[in-house]
Amino acid sequence: MILVPALRRSGFEATGVPNALALYREMVATRFDLILLDVGLPDEDGFAIAQHLRLALPRMGLVMLTGFVSDQDRLRGLEAGVDAYLGKPVDVATVIATLRNLARRLEFDPPEAPSQTWTFDEPGWRFVSPGGRALDLGSSERTFLAELTKRPGTPVEREVLIAALGEDSDAFDPHRLEMIVHRLRKKCLQETGQELPVRTVRGVGYLLAR
Repeated sequence: MILVPALRRSGFEATGVPNALALYREMVATRFDLILLDVGLPDEDGFAIAQHLRLALPRMGLVMLTGFVSDQDRLRGLEAGVDAYLGKPVDVATVIATLRNLARRLEFDPPEAPSQTWTFDEPGWRFVSPGGRALDLGSSERTFLAELTKRPGTPVEREVLIAALGEDSDAFDPHRLEMIVHRLRKKCLQETGQELPVRTVRGVGYLLAR
């Protein structure tokens, strides 16, 4: 978090968090374009976070800044999906230049083609794959996906999903939510031939991958 003031002075809107759970919770409320990660975090290592974010948010800019600088560590970072791997010690100017270059590249990348986008047909109770194959939804499945599609690419907290289902979070069996997701994933693969684009965000809830 020591970099946050320097990033702000350089024109970035920067937020610092101490661990993975805090990051996921911050992402519920805030949309981020770039994330600067360290490997050595107390609850989930940076490699696992990078891999998770890259799967869920393909266009997110990811930079690893860490004291783990062996060739094997660098390879792990790149395989996890980071765009740049910076070893400590590194001067702040290099970090800022790396982030700016990455931001420029992401800005000019063409957006994903519409054919790669899932469509939620709420009136028709269907979730339609990029290839046009429809997944018919039950009542709880429709409600679950309706909440996720309101904020694609952003984690939606379990409490929000439970409330949308018309349940009391204190009395609600969390396994019911897991069963809804499990059933959706199974049906999606069977009926569309593709994996459900819903990711679990540990300790927070679920998100719809963009």
